[in-house]
Amino acid sequence: MTVSMHPVTDLVSLLDLEVVKPDAFLGVSPANKWDRIYGGQVVAQALRAAGLTVAPEYRVHSLHAYFVRPGDETAPVLFEVERVRDGRSFCTRQVIAAQAGGAILNLIASFQVEESGADVQRVEAPTGVPGPDAIQATKTDLFMDHRVISTTRDPQPHELSWMRVPEPLGDDPLIHACALAYLSDEDLLGVALLPHPSGGDWDKMMAASVDHAVWFHRPARADEWLLFSLSGHGVANARGLGIAQVFNQDGVHVATVAQEGLGRVRR
Repeated sequence: MTVSMHPVTDLVSLLDLEVVKPDAFLGVSPANKWDRIYGGQVVAQALRAAGLTVAPEYRVHSLHAYFVRPGDETAPVLFEVERVRDGRSFCTRQVIAAQAGGAILNLIASFQVEESGADVQRVEAPTGVPGPDAIQATKTDLFMDHRVISTTRDPQPHELSWMRVPEPLGDDPLIHACALAYLSDEDLLGVALLPHPSGGDWDKMMAASVDHAVWFHRPARADEWLLFSLSGHGVANARGLGIAQVFNQDGVHVATVAQEGLGRVRR
């Protein structure tokens, strides 16, 4: 069949996947002229593909993804969804994102119907943080507003940043979850590798994301400012781990993100 490819001008159009056959979707990239596809884009599109095969009463509560190889932004990506399980409370989906050279991402996502019960938050948002309007915008080619508040290396690497999607995203919770996943890949690799002796000096290091996980604790709007509190947990065997706790502007802990990154000294 012939698939019409639309231009990608914002996050909404990025998540507008084309149906090519049952449980298979095609996604395209913006023309950033990068060497590879931004990892958060592929994660967000894969989650979108998974969510399109799930009934709307199921909300994503977690995803786990492995970056298999770099993606080519000049070529479309095929997302094939496997319906692993459909239960009364939970649904599980696996997505393989592939291009001509083979798989570029393997993602598994779990969805849950909303349940009543206790809601206890033990993680508190950082205090005394300047609002996003007080921070200079970070230049980016990505579909986000990004404002880094602070970055420290010792004694433990840590970064605070505000992020959001600049355009309105509507009220579909799946779109907001996909958008949060898109944002969540922006800073973690750098923070994960900051403990390395060459961390932060990308002229001396080859770096790549290895795997990525997001836990969605509570509903969040990604078109409103989200505070990312990121920390690096050391490096070993050329891999570093970064953790991010995500809060909305009211201090509600909406998500937790983890990423392992590969970092090698350039020879």
